[in-house]
Amino acid sequence: MIRIYRGWIVFCFCAMFCHAQASKTDQALLIQAREKYDAPFNKNLQSFDCAVDFSWKEHFTETTRVGDEGTDDELEKIFQPIRNRVVVTRQNVTVSSGLTDDAIGKLPHGGMAEFLLERAVQRSLYGWLPASTNTMLPDLATPVSFKQSPSGYKLDFKMHTFDVEMVLAPDMRLQSAAGKAPQSEHFETSFESGQQGFLLTSLTMGEDGNSEPGHRLIYTYTYQTVGGVQLPAHAAVVRESHHEVWRYTLSDCSVKTSK
Repeated sequence: MIRIYRGWIVFCFCAMFCHAQASKTDQALLIQAREKYDAPFNKNLQSFDCAVDFSWKEHFTETTRVGDEGTDDELEKIFQPIRNRVVVTRQNVTVSSGLTDDAIGKLPHGGMAEFLLERAVQRSLYGWLPASTNTMLPDLATPVSFKQSPSGYKLDFKMHTFDVEMVLAPDMRLQSAAGKAPQSEHFETSFESGQQGFLLTSLTMGEDGNSEPGHRLIYTYTYQTVGGVQLPAHAAVVRESHHEVWRYTLSDCSVKTSK
C-alpha cells in the first residue's frame, strides 16, 4: 500500500519552482546551506530494498493495546512470522509482506496488526525522504532572505500561499520551519554530521494541524552504510494521540545506483 499523508509541510517543499532570482548574498548562503546535507537520491542512489525487523512482544511493552490487534498468542504465532520488506525510491515507500491484501484481511482482526505496522514503516520513511532528496530546504531558484539571529540564521521565503520561516543553527543545520497560510504548519528537526553531510535524526510535526504536545508525530532515525550510502538502520514512530510507539530495524539491505 502506498499512502501520501496530508498536511506535511515537508513534502510541500518538493514542489517549489519559483523563477525569480534571490540576491547574490542570499543565493550564496542558500547554496552553502544545501551543500551541507547528505542527499543520496540527488547523487547516484536510485532505490534501496531492506527487510523490516520488528518485535511484537517488545512493541506492546511501550504501546497501549486498544484491543483490536489480537491476543498475545495470535501476535506471536501468526503475525511475528510474517516477513516484511520495504522498497524506497525518491518518490515512493512500498512495504510488502508477500501476502495479498485479501490474505491479510483473513488474518485475526482483519489483519489490523500487519496494516498498522506497514503504515508506521511508510510514515517514517516518507518523513525521511525530503532529507534524502534535499527538499526540506528551498530550491535554488526560490527567492530567499537570510537574517542572522542569536541562534544562527532565519531563512524566509514564499511557497505558493505560504510565508515560510526556517530556523537554522550557525552551521546551517535545519532546526524548525513554520508556514503561515489559512492554516499554519510547523515542524522541528535535528541533524547529525555524517560521512557525506548532515543526516536527519529526528522529525517532529503536528497531527491534523495540531502541533501541541500530545498531538505530535515524532520520527527518529539512526544510520548504517550500505554500498557507500547512508541509509536508516533503526527508526521509530511515536504517535502521541494514540499512545503508539513503533520501533523497527532495516536489515539485509541492497542498493541500486546509477552508473
